[in-house]
Amino acid sequence: MPDFVPGLELAGLYYREAVRPILQTYHPDLVHSAGLIGSGSEVLGFDDGMSADHNWGPQVTLYFSQQDHGRLADDLRQALAQELPFTFRGYSTHFATVPGDPGSVVRAETSSRPINHRVQITVLSDFLQRYIGTALEEKPTVLDWLTIPGQKLRSLVAGAVFHDGLGVLGPMRRKLAYYPRDVWLYLLSAQWRRIGQEEPFVGRTGSVGDEAGSAIIAARLVRDLMHLCM
Repeated sequence: MPDFVPGLELAGLYYREAVRPILQTYHPDLVHSAGLIGSGSEVLGFDDGMSADHNWGPQVTLYFSQQDHGRLADDLRQALAQELPFTFRGYSTHFATVPGDPGSVVRAETSSRPINHRVQITVLSDFLQRYIGTALEEKPTVLDWLTIPGQKLRSLVAGAVFHDGLGVLGPMRRKLAYYPRDVWLYLLSAQWRRIGQEEPFVGRTGSVGDEAGSAIIAARLVRDLMHLCM
């Protein structure tokens, strides 16, 4: 087994040393952006050796304009499948679907092509539509702020941007950097109201001898208070 390399660091190296040279060979003037944002513990820097058991490995997302994506995406996927190395920094670049779990993939050794790689090629608006349910082409509305899960907002401003030739990733991340003040105050008040409604039941359950139930409710309240603090 190779020494563990954090997934975000691995993605940056993979883009610069393996993926971008192929782009420059096939389409040297192609304007694109590249990064690793969205789902995955590596995006938040929480990955470790155990994380490498599924949905982890050499990967990066490339963003193109709508026109270039429609014109070149399929050809580039095939070019990468034929040109990427079989391994990168000791990790296989080929992935196989987990039987019975089509949403998960694992690194799989191979010596034949095409490689089933994890270089995603997309358009930013399409990526956002799939990930958070809106393309965010305009300023986020109050409804957007309140309906997009907080962890997904966090994962869009975390991770890393390796290249932003399109000039779209930076503005998107600045747009989502933090809640507008009124939304933030509303979320705080809603969380305190939730805590206030549940807090009396710590004592109530304990008073009738349900110590386990009291401990569970108390633990849940601690979680909610930590959420507020963080």
